[in-house]
Amino acid sequence: MITIAIADDHKLMSEGIALILRSDPELSVVKICSNGKELVEYLKTNTVDMVLVDLNMPVLDGPATIRLLKNNFVSCKIVVLSMYADEHIYAKCRELDINGYLHKDTDAQHLIDTIKAIHRGENRFDYDRAAMPQETNGIFDDKFLNKFRLSRRELEIAGLVRNGHTNQEIADMLFLSVYTVMTHRKNILHKLGVRNTAEMLALFNA
Repeated sequence: MITIAIADDHKLMSEGIALILRSDPELSVVKICSNGKELVEYLKTNTVDMVLVDLNMPVLDGPATIRLLKNNFVSCKIVVLSMYADEHIYAKCRELDINGYLHKDTDAQHLIDTIKAIHRGENRFDYDRAAMPQETNGIFDDKFLNKFRLSRRELEIAGLVRNGHTNQEIADMLFLSVYTVMTHRKNILHKLGVRNTAEMLALFNA
């Protein structure tokens, strides 16, 4: 029996995932937590084979939760649940030395099969590189790095704005505060010599 704990502040999502996993006789969801702190506290006195961790949670978010589990030498497998198919957030998650990365919209059988594969010792990462086409980004990088002297971080944020992401989404993807993202955006506007986001997007598409 594979024992699993879930940390996700969206109750319908966590209960839905638990329902899917419990449909398989080899899987047992023993705990559902609404944030990372609750999960960390639970694992101080309990053991599980695997934890499924949402990235965006109140009190203690996914990355901070994973670091605490690693620092406390918790031996369970760690799998990130994400609603994003984005290069930046994927790269950040890989840096956390996790065992798996799953999209929240994955189908039920794939979820179950992935959980079992990770428990067997495999690492599984769902990632759609089509989310940010490399050809377009390459042209965008060269033009704006050379002409407007944007830093790599500013270029990264400018690209996400160009792709329609909000400040909160960008903050979540890059593990930054919303205030930091807003500051970078102000600096980008200044360097580009434009007054607002509409003018910035018009320049991007010129």
